[in-house]
Amino acid sequence: MKIVKPRFYDDFGCIADKCTDNCCIGWEIDIDPAAMARFGKAEGAFGEKLRCAIINGEQPTFANTAGERCALLREDGLCELVLNMGEDALCDICALHPRFFGRYNDIEEAGLGLCCEEVCRLLFSDSSPLSFVEENTEEPSFDNCDEELLCAVLSARERVFALLRDRSLPLGERLRKCAAFVRAAQCSLDNGSPLPENVPETAKLTPNERRETVAALLKLLNDGEPLNDEWTKKSSELLSRADELYNALPRFFEENRGTLWQYEHIAVYFVYRHFLTGASDGEIVSGMGLAAAAVLSVALADCMTWLDSGSLSEWDRICNVKLYSKQTEYSEEVEQQMRDAFWDIPELDPEKIAGCVPE
Repeated sequence: MKIVKPRFYDDFGCIADKCTDNCCIGWEIDIDPAAMARFGKAEGAFGEKLRCAIINGEQPTFANTAGERCALLREDGLCELVLNMGEDALCDICALHPRFFGRYNDIEEAGLGLCCEEVCRLLFSDSSPLSFVEENTEEPSFDNCDEELLCAVLSARERVFALLRDRSLPLGERLRKCAAFVRAAQCSLDNGSPLPENVPETAKLTPNERRETVAALLKLLNDGEPLNDEWTKKSSELLSRADELYNALPRFFEENRGTLWQYEHIAVYFVYRHFLTGASDGEIVSGMGLAAAAVLSVALADCMTWLDSGSLSEWDRICNVKLYSKQTEYSEEVEQQMRDAFWDIPELDPEKIAGCVPE
């Protein structure tokens, strides 16, 4: 078995009460059977409190108190379960979050979700092109994908990674090339033919086409079931200012050119997380769409921050990435709505979304 992970994966550690956010607020936390068995054996006053904090049912969960706080979350941001029983007592979701895993035959890919501000900080801690490390283990393979399809999708993703990391080209041009290549690669997968050797030529969008795509993307984001009030406010304001942001985006990119590599990292990371779902169903266009949409959406949110405050700090960008990831990567319904839109809504073709990123 080969394990793949981002270069910063092993540097991650939860910063607990130092975090401005909290993973124990705003989520419904499921409890796995093994954890339920441990909790049932907990003794003393805390054992009773622990069991009272659980909502039993077909899928047991921790109860939430006012403000959607987990019933075991203290006011200082620390977890009573950890303090009383240690980290080994945590249920799987709490122990693993914000980690994610993808398993494809003899490959397991591990990552850290951008819903976490510490993960975003690590993503932006090194300006060199984002890379991944591999190690071999004796773990058995999964044998859950067609091997030929998996190899083809892996090869396509490597081409996308190489294109995204080519800093001799403007970011917008790299994204357009990636989207065009993926569309051509999709045709190859559908026809059972080899992947294209060359990247197809791409036509630049007209100003009106770019404006329509920006508006359509912001509408899509605003129409999804909101994660929280913060997203509702942010997405509504982005949509209401779509024309203003579209007009300001080229100037924003020009004046913040020194940090545009951070959008490259976002693109690479979204491709890493979402592209290999195509090894199961043969569909790769939407994986590229999620990456292009992430770059453009976060850039528009950053542009709005920049317009309103006159500057954009790394912390501002971290907050925008974190909120976007929470909304789009942690709701299966929202993610599927976006994947469908990249096929069903002409303005949201990934090539058009990529074409809205300034060069």
